[in-house]
Amino acid sequence: ERQGLGGELDQAKKRMEELRKAQVQAEARAAQFRKLVTQFKALTDAGKLQVEIRENRMIVRLGDKILFDPGKTELKPEGKEALVQVSAVLKDLPNRNYQVAGHTDNIPIKSKRFRSNWDLSTARAVEVVDFMIASGLDAKRLSAAGYADQSPVAANDTTENKAKNRRIEITLVPNLDDLPPIDEALKADAKDQAPAP
Repeated sequence: ERQGLGGELDQAKKRMEELRKAQVQAEARAAQFRKLVTQFKALTDAGKLQVEIRENRMIVRLGDKILFDPGKTELKPEGKEALVQVSAVLKDLPNRNYQVAGHTDNIPIKSKRFRSNWDLSTARAVEVVDFMIASGLDAKRLSAAGYADQSPVAANDTTENKAKNRRIEITLVPNLDDLPPIDEALKADAKDQAPAP
């Protein structure tokens, strides 16, 4: 019986240590988010970008109004200025990768260059990635994706809401170092599912 209690105590101590580490990591992520919000304050105050947490991911959102003319992928001067500042901040975050995602509203594009909003959203994301690389971010830390109108932040029912959906989002990709080691997680899961003796 003592052995059983000793084993349970060891497991409880191990779990307490895991929780302590998770709390430290959560506090570090919260501090990083607060620092980012502070660094982006001038741009957020000017209405050029928003910083938010969605689905446990930090996202920097820039509206297409400052970045692109309708149906185009060439960056506007105001968008370039904002991206230079964003790139400078993100470059200084250690061990972080970023996904640049293009989004559109639900109005189909009619152009020789773009067959669909999928093409347009992806081309815009690639344009932003190229500009961020030219601004000093390491290409290895960036990826591009296009979502067309498939991930709206507002209903596509008004002109204002459609404008909200036309955007570029820069997502901080979760760092696998923030997660518990997979082999430990699998062992813990196997123990939880093992039949009682």
